[in-house]
Amino acid sequence: MTIEQDISPGTVSKILWHFTGGPKWNKKRKKQNVSPKPANMAYKNLISIMRTKELRLGSYKEVVRAILPKRRKFNLKTKKHETHLNVPIDIESSSICCLSDIPAPHLRYHAYRYGKFAIGFHRDAIIQAGFNPVFYTLHDTPIIRSIYRGFSFLDYADPNMIRNATYEIASEVSDYDYINIDTYIDDIEEETDSFEMAISKIKKNLENFVAFVKTFDRDEFGTIYCEREWRSTKSYGFDFNDVALIVLPRIVGEFQYFEHFTEKVAPNLKLPRKIPIVPWDDLVEH
Repeated sequence: MTIEQDISPGTVSKILWHFTGGPKWNKKRKKQNVSPKPANMAYKNLISIMRTKELRLGSYKEVVRAILPKRRKFNLKTKKHETHLNVPIDIESSSICCLSDIPAPHLRYHAYRYGKFAIGFHRDAIIQAGFNPVFYTLHDTPIIRSIYRGFSFLDYADPNMIRNATYEIASEVSDYDYINIDTYIDDIEEETDSFEMAISKIKKNLENFVAFVKTFDRDEFGTIYCEREWRSTKSYGFDFNDVALIVLPRIVGEFQYFEHFTEKVAPNLKLPRKIPIVPWDDLVEH
């Protein structure tokens, strides 16, 4: 007989969080910056999300880095194959929007990277919307190299090579009137189009899968690995019933964010009273 326990392990939350002050994307490093956005920008983002009731797909795409122990590459200058060791390969995913499964007692730890402005959503609503937990792996694991190999094998599948070969065959037999090859050529071209479409769909599905993969270095267990992300490759249009909590600081600098939001913004947005608006200072820092 199984006894159900109404006890939380302390590492799982029924509220998933979207921090509106997450760091900007660094194009050169292909990583997020370390510092969060300024408070005024995070606040504007929070208001915009609540006004539109949508978490949009951003410009952010997951860049999965695979470290290949060996890679042979042809050097055009020397006309020779060269073997390179520990080669980093980046795989770019589809666009994503993100949430984090962080119990309230652990929110303070994440503030230094994501700020103190956050919207909490009910986990059941997030699951219903199609979000999924992220798969975390180190850069140099066999599983991540297998994903890279999947992409690289598809690069060898070039439908145009089939088309070119077909045209050459048709050209070679064009002088022979007794050979009617047009029907066969049409069949090959039709199959080639289907093959090209299949390759395109496979690549897109792989990109969607990579959107749920996050790679990290061995020194990022305390930053990246502990984020417990959930992601979606679609924008999330939510209802106020999906919102469990709104958290923001009382004061940053000289601006009283909590008072401004509760007295001016919330009434304007017509937020239901059942959505708690809680000062970060009271929820996290006591």
